Amino acid sequence: MKSTRLRRTLTTLAAAVTIVAAAPVSAETTTLRVQTGAPGSSTFVFITAMQTVLQKYMPVQLKVTSGQAATRSTLDAARGNTDLFTSAPSINKYMGEGIAMFSKMADAPKLFKENVRGILNHELGPYHIITYDSSGIKELKDIKGRKGFIGPPGGAATVVALAVIEGATGYQANVDFEQAKLDWTSGTQAFQDRQVDFAIIPTMLPSPSVEQFALLDKIRLIDIPQEAIDTPPMKKILGIPGRTMVKIPPDAYGENQVNTEPVKAVGSWVGLSTRTQMDEELVYQITKTIFEHIDEIHAAAAFLKGITTETALSEMNAPLHPGALRYYREIGVNVPEALVPPEAK
Repeated sequence: MKSTRLRRTLTTLAAAVTIVAAAPVSAETTTLRVQTGAPGSSTFVFITAMQTVLQKYMPVQLKVTSGQAATRSTLDAARGNTDLFTSAPSINKYMGEGIAMFSKMADAPKLFKENVRGILNHELGPYHIITYDSSGIKELKDIKGRKGFIGPPGGAATVVALAVIEGATGYQANVDFEQAKLDWTSGTQAFQDRQVDFAIIPTMLPSPSVEQFALLDKIRLIDIPQEAIDTPPMKKILGIPGRTMVKIPPDAYGENQVNTEPVKAVGSWVGLSTRTQMDEELVYQITKTIFEHIDEIHAAAAFLKGITTETALSEMNAPLHPGALRYYREIGVNVPEALVPPEAK
């Protein structure tokens, strides 16, 4: 029943987006370039719901590119190549400090500081460490010698997955297990087609993608052992903005989920961001329209009900766009000084 409701919701949402997207575009309509994650992911569901609302109430047309790693999207925005995109507090830190995947980009901190601006944050959901029950993998140490998809190469999610694996097992990618180097869409499909033995996918709870896996066969979600949480790799990851520890219920995916106990997992926050050069009035209207019609976004999926003006700045570590800042101040939200952009001071 739960699977049917989720599929019906996503089908209805997709149909609505198709109808809105097919509407004639007038000369006054502003076309916005948008980048987000793979279809079925939390970020895709939010962006799709937002697209429906914005195109319904504003003279805008959103051209959405899905399946993008947030690292790529943040860099594209900083270079002026996209207008709205799925961001993440962790990537903001990496790029703002020129570390991790940005360590060889000398201009990364400058690009971030001058060109990346936030609009709102929301919970992404837990990192599902998933395998089919028939794989024989029951805990992380069992992935030795196996092949897995743990996120796109160079992506922030992949950094988390590698830290979880190292903390729990000491294993290294392409030494102790084979890392499938695929994008989100191809990696998810590879797991469904049994081309990999396990996958680590950050997504909403419950997730339509994982629901789909459970329709095909019995699945198992792999627990992060408590002792792994206390290791240096895990402490480092959990110390990054936007990271939490959560539990996935043993019955989250129905009878075909074989777990009998709650599963500990890394939780994460993501966001909707833009580039500094976006028109202030346009970003103000986008932010205002989202929250004035938030009930329609909430209706798209249960997890989206967590998006409110009270939570919108949670884990935010990029300056707000002046347009978003104006809206939050207008409705009385207390905006921390650290989130006020230089151009608004």
